[in-house]
Amino acid sequence: MDFTFQKVDLGVALKIVAWDYPAPYHVYNVHRSALTVARFVDGPYFAVLSGEQLMGFFCYGASAQLTDKKDHALYRARDYLDVGLGMHPDWCGRGRGFSFVRSGLLFARSQGWLKGFRLTVASNNTRARKVYSRLGFQETGRIPWNAALTHDFVVMTLGTLGPAP
Repeated sequence: MDFTFQKVDLGVALKIVAWDYPAPYHVYNVHRSALTVARFVDGPYFAVLSGEQLMGFFCYGASAQLTDKKDHALYRARDYLDVGLGMHPDWCGRGRGFSFVRSGLLFARSQGWLKGFRLTVASNNTRARKVYSRLGFQETGRIPWNAALTHDFVVMTLGTLGPAP
């Protein structure tokens, strides 16, 4: 599947914040947050399209780190570009995750990033963690969030992006 990337605009941001992920992925819902819309439009966020279909988004750098944990020791290494992403709920679990995530990493490479990648994922998101592991990411540690959540977040890194299988 071919993907194209474009800077997120207001229309795309409004679509993304309306996405509704089912449990156990509901931790990724942003509930039409105005602050999130502003971050999407003003930050390093890119919409991922397949033809005219909005497939998801990527963000890079500090925007991809846990908001209240940016000073955590697992985020100190500077040899990694933090990568955040979201796939449209309608496309999750349909076998497109590997090519989707790989395309976001290749996009970062095309923009000049030549070092490794780091991402943070909810520990109970086994579907995404499986995709990341297939790409070569390895767990480097965990960040507890708060007592209200029953899971923590896994930080994973990838030194070199290998060829597609």
